[in-house]
Amino acid sequence: MKKLVKSGKNSFTLLETLVSVFILSIIIVGFSKASFYDNFDEEYIILNKLENMFNISSYDSSFSTKNIQLTITLDDIEIKNISVKKIEYEDENLRLLKYELPK
Repeated sequence: MKKLVKSGKNSFTLLETLVSVFILSIIIVGFSKASFYDNFDEEYIILNKLENMFNISSYDSSFSTKNIQLTITLDDIEIKNISVKKIEYEDENLRLLKYELPK
């Protein structure tokens, strides 16, 4: 009969498993606290508010509006001048432009 030969250690001990889980939890908590998305909710709320204003054409004092003339050339032959309303929003992080045809 052959004897089974014991090889080296093949599995983690309970202590090694607990230490590994503890270190992993510290790393996960560290990344979640040091995230650069700290003000993500605030930015999302601002963008959502601006999108709603653009969609329903309801602009407050943070928007600047002015009427401008655009020149359009069609097929290198026909030139058209179009009056449009330019709506602009700008702050330190964001700049939005919208052109509307007059109703």
